[in-house]
Amino acid sequence: MAKTFCFCILKTPNDLNEISVIGGGSWATALVKILTENSIFVNWYMRRSEQVRSINSDAVNPDYLSFLKLDNTEIYASDQLDEVLARSKVILFVVPSAQLDSVCASIPKEALAEKFVITAIKGTVGSDNLLPSAYLARYFELKDFQQAIIAGPCHAEEIARNKKTYMTLCGPNETFIRKISKGFASSYMQVNYSRDTMGVEYAAIYKNVVGIVCGMAEGLHYGDNFMSVLVANAIDELQRLLCAFGAPNVRVGSSTYLGDLLVTGYSVHSRNRTFGKYLGQGYSVFEARELMGMVTEGYFATKGLMATVLRLGLNLPLLQTAYRVLYNHMAAIDEFKLLERNIK
Repeated sequence: MAKTFCFCILKTPNDLNEISVIGGGSWATALVKILTENSIFVNWYMRRSEQVRSINSDAVNPDYLSFLKLDNTEIYASDQLDEVLARSKVILFVVPSAQLDSVCASIPKEALAEKFVITAIKGTVGSDNLLPSAYLARYFELKDFQQAIIAGPCHAEEIARNKKTYMTLCGPNETFIRKISKGFASSYMQVNYSRDTMGVEYAAIYKNVVGIVCGMAEGLHYGDNFMSVLVANAIDELQRLLCAFGAPNVRVGSSTYLGDLLVTGYSVHSRNRTFGKYLGQGYSVFEARELMGMVTEGYFATKGLMATVLRLGLNLPLLQTAYRVLYNHMAAIDEFKLLERNIK
């Protein structure tokens, strides 16, 4: 069960005061907002030079959350990855899961040897379908104590507007988590702690799949009655998935696990839900991806998670539905007629 920190005891000489952020999307932008509000200096790697110029001159990310004015007195933006990595002891990766391996390939393996690494990525990575934290640990030979992950129902659009949000920081090194927590806590952001890194990461991946399936249901004009059954079955599938990974006593109803699933399944801010809605409306996968104009994590998560689930011998109808629509190019309307008979 997650615990809530008392932030009044966190101020020590070793508290977080500078961080390097890798990634230039909306989630990265929202996290930079929180950090800079807490006077944490951010060294920010953005791949596109146009973004870098806009951040440094106008304090706005022109591509994501462009309505949000950042405090660029607390930001150094650059398109030079090696420079940004060298400037901080703590590195926060916020790139799409499908891009993590290519980003890592451009970093010398010894570059993170003495760094602490935070991951805010919700998808599997590489041909082995590894969790992001596991991929980074393997690639850079990181120890458990060097890593933490960010999880929870945290839509970037709502963080940008100071809407009340609950974030979970996960990792085995509670001392490290305590030292970085003040950088993410605020009047609108409550930060909890969990040691269940693997369970929380898999829950974060699975919720993207659920978002796509819920979106398809909306696009197919199913009503609230069916949607409630769909989400109830999704919760059951998540519980069985976590049990298969050796966590039978996880309180799946906590916000750390279930909160993320619910907000992704229901929120108008959910990219995965919007993507699924296009599929339900009859658009092809290619057309839906073009309409989105940005990365939809659930598309990649479905493939990676399906491979893992097959290895475990699990039967998860919602995941199977998403996979057949996305990768076997089956019509959503036909798959949902089958799904109707496989959930209860």
